[in-house]
Amino acid sequence: MTLLLLFLNFCQFGLLCFGGGYMLIPLLTAAFVGDGKLLTTERFGNLVSVSQLTPGPVGINTATFVGYISGGFRGALAATLGLVFPTLLLAGIAMRFIIKYRDNRVMKEVLYGARLGAAALVMYAVLIFMELSLFAERWEIFTDLPLFSPGAVLIMVTSFILIKKFKWQTTWVILLSGVLGAILIPFLG
Repeated sequence: MTLLLLFLNFCQFGLLCFGGGYMLIPLLTAAFVGDGKLLTTERFGNLVSVSQLTPGPVGINTATFVGYISGGFRGALAATLGLVFPTLLLAGIAMRFIIKYRDNRVMKEVLYGARLGAAALVMYAVLIFMELSLFAERWEIFTDLPLFSPGAVLIMVTSFILIKKFKWQTTWVILLSGVLGAILIPFLG
């Protein structure tokens, strides 16, 4: 992939990525993940997991990594700049309109609709993460039905409880989840 094409792809993602990096997950999956594409499903899952541990937004970390795989340092720079450029440009323009028309009924409805679309992308990203993480294998008889990995379910439920009930920082939860994965997954699948 040429540097210009990489830049333009990530410009497109930057235009569509309102609401944060998790909105980027479905777009990246469609563009770069799968048979004959840049990343395997497993490698993409690992990429997103590692990007949670490193400083910075998941979208920037992912763009930088995908760019680096595709074109080295220059690819990383092209992808990162491509992702950020439209956001900076559009955010400046959008803020002028939002501030000027913030009490306008149509503006409120547009923003409400945009939040619903963003929520749908986040939910889709959740489904992608579940497919990457929770399913160990498929039933022998019914090949279309996934089989949950007990270890993965245990780690996910434990992580959710630590974040929601005990207010743990996400970095510690992800680190603990990695340790638990190394311990539990070989035995529980």
